[in-house]
Amino acid sequence: MPYRDAITKIKQNMMDDEVYKKSMDKYKTSELLIIDDLFKGKVTESDINIVFEIINYTYLNNLPLAISSEYTMEKLLDLDEAVGSRIFEMCRGNVVEVHGKENNYRLKD
Repeated sequence: MPYRDAITKIKQNMMDDEVYKKSMDKYKTSELLIIDDLFKGKVTESDINIVFEIINYTYLNNLPLAISSEYTMEKLLDLDEAVGSRIFEMCRGNVVEVHGKENNYRLKD
């Protein structure tokens, strides 16, 4: 799930219940949900609500989840405790935080 693209498409379809449900179900019911760049860019209340719906479904159904984000666990919890705490519990013991621009492979020669 490329976060920015997916969240934009989902929000564009919020008024059409059928299309919205289909869009959400694609992510909620995947065998392995991989969210790339979670909360990249300006984060709105709507973004948080959509992510909560997806994360909560995976949490309640004990489905596998992998996330990349510029947010640390602490920042995720500060942004939204409901989303952050579910991610924390599901990923407990498997969280890797990489700090520093020197670790950004896009900046290496």
